[in-house]
Amino acid sequence: MSVARNLGLDDPDNKMLALARDRWSSWRLEHEALEVVEDLLDLPAWMRNAEPADADRVLLALAELASPEGGDDLAATGALAWLLLPGASLLAARLATLTPSIDEVLAAQLWVEARTFPWQRGRRVAANILMNARKAVMRDLAVGVAADPAWSRSILIAPTEDVWGVLPGPAAETQPEHELAELLEWACSKGVITEGDRELLVDVAATADRHQPRRAGRGHAGLLSNDVSTEVAHRHGVSPITIRRRTRRSVQALRDARKLSA
Repeated sequence: MSVARNLGLDDPDNKMLALARDRWSSWRLEHEALEVVEDLLDLPAWMRNAEPADADRVLLALAELASPEGGDDLAATGALAWLLLPGASLLAARLATLTPSIDEVLAAQLWVEARTFPWQRGRRVAANILMNARKAVMRDLAVGVAADPAWSRSILIAPTEDVWGVLPGPAAETQPEHELAELLEWACSKGVITEGDRELLVDVAATADRHQPRRAGRGHAGLLSNDVSTEVAHRHGVSPITIRRRTRRSVQALRDARKLSA
């Protein structure tokens, strides 16, 4: 069963998409970004030829309509998830070796991410929703970073709970993972690396940290070790050589970009 079928989005005449099509005209009146097509079903073709920023504005408008803090419209959630199905299907294929029920697991996470995307401050909607869905799937399956035993000892606390008032705040010192996140965010915004490169580097870095491989003198902090590349390659459905090549290329691009910006 596909991701689309699990979400009930495999047929334009299904209830969710039919409802979204009925509401499309009213959504267009609320959001100028949606005026690009008269029929929701024409939107995928338009997006394939649109500028990334224009396509992102369309997705952001749907995310606002879908969010409980925005329009709180489940039909908009369905429309947003439907537009992201090509990427979600590709992601499901890459993660297929993790569980026989990957379509069901990913479909559930895709819906959650589409429903809760932070539209007030969000951008790169498609990339972030798919990336967050992948992280959630990996966490649920205890793969990669989520395999850390800390997850099994963690207790989730809602942001509104009073306990946050007495918990200590974060340390003032910037943590390495925060520095890495900022560096990769900067690199993506400047076009130094792609979203796919960033996702791979995070996976490789987390895996290397868990393995704590012996440094081989290559200047890549263990990122290119055989154990790391083999594990990451298995998750991505490619060869370890491909993982090492992409990692080396991305790291070199980051080094060159930082030198130029210094």
